[in-house]
This record gives sequence, structure tokens and C-alpha cells, in this order.
Amino acid sequence: MDALTLKVALTIGLLMMLLSVWLVWKFFFPFLKYAILLLLLVIAGSGFYIYRMIPRRNPAIGRHAYLSDSGKYLGVVEGSGEDNTRGEVWIVRPPGRYPVIYSKSRVVLKDKREIDREPRPSPPTPAPSQTPAPKKPRV
Repeated sequence: MDALTLKVALTIGLLMMLLSVWLVWKFFFPFLKYAILLLLLVIAGSGFYIYRMIPRRNPAIGRHAYLSDSGKYLGVVEGSGEDNTRGEVWIVRPPGRYPVIYSKSRVVLKDKREIDREPRPSPPTPAPSQTPAPKKPRV
């Protein structure tokens, strides 16, 4: 269920509860405590049912993918699926690009991204100027 459907269902449920409480108050006042108890049981039961019926999110989504052969960083996993030629696949989004499909057998997933520490070239040192600096007059 998406968020909008859940909100609409909860709103309709709340309106139905208010209507039933009003009807009980108006016509069945002696049975009010039983109606309230029944409503609480229905709310608890429906909440438990909805909680159990919501599909769970794939725990691999959001993890970082690396090639199993070379250890090259591929990107962040966005989903999984089935491909006719590759079999089971991961849908991976590389940084700044569109999603790419990789076979699950070729990919290793990690929780945190490992930053490659490649040595950066040092900035070139400026060569000393060939012309002598002008001398300052003595005072």
C-alpha cells in the first residue's frame, strides 16, 4: 500500500468509528461501554492485520555494490529482478548516471562505501625565477 491509500483508509476508518460512536450514544447508551471496548478491539486487530500484511523492503536496497572480480565500485543498489539472459540481477545506480543491471553472481554488496585512496600528484613546485631580484637602496 502506498502512503495515500493508507491515509485514505485510516480517514475512512476514523469517520466510521465516529459514526458508530454517535449511533451508540444516541440509541444504545446503556451498551456504550461494550461498544467502546469492541471498537478498541477492532482497531487493535485491524492495526495488527495491516502491520502483518505490509510487504517488507528488500534489505539490499541502499547498499553499495562492487564487482566481485576487481572490487571496482559500481554504485548504490536500487532493486533486484530477474533477467532472461543473466538470471537474477541487481539494479545499480552509478554516481551521476542511469541505473545499470548486473548479475548477482558478479556483484558483492557492502554496507558502507570504501573510498579508494589513490595517491594524488603533488602540485608542481614553481621554478625559481632566473632574473635576480632588484636590490633595495640603502638608507
